[in-house]
Amino acid sequence: MAIPGYGIAEQVFVGGFGNFLQVYNYVITARILLSWFPQAQSIGVLQPVFAITDPYLNLFRGLIPPIFGLDLSPILAFFTLNVLTSTTASIGMEMKEQKVTVAGMKRRFFGMRLK
Repeated sequence: MAIPGYGIAEQVFVGGFGNFLQVYNYVITARILLSWFPQAQSIGVLQPVFAITDPYLNLFRGLIPPIFGLDLSPILAFFTLNVLTSTTASIGMEMKEQKVTVAGMKRRFFGMRLK
């Protein structure tokens, strides 16, 4: 029987997804800073940044209208990304707590000392 959070695959998945969200947060920050330079969209090296982030940012562009010419939709995009990051971190914490609980049960039932 598999114990959730006790396997290495779950820990790798949660840690990898957390790292992905952190890197994606940095890429979105770079994209927003590049939006202040309109000629940046024509630079070939920066095209992957726009291609990766625009579909996600377009989800929020219709929800918040521009105010005085400023696009405030990235604020909602960052908020959503931070909620996902916090959720991933809390799932990782729950997995670690379960691992400690399982180790405590082994010690209690089998009289073993675990390092």
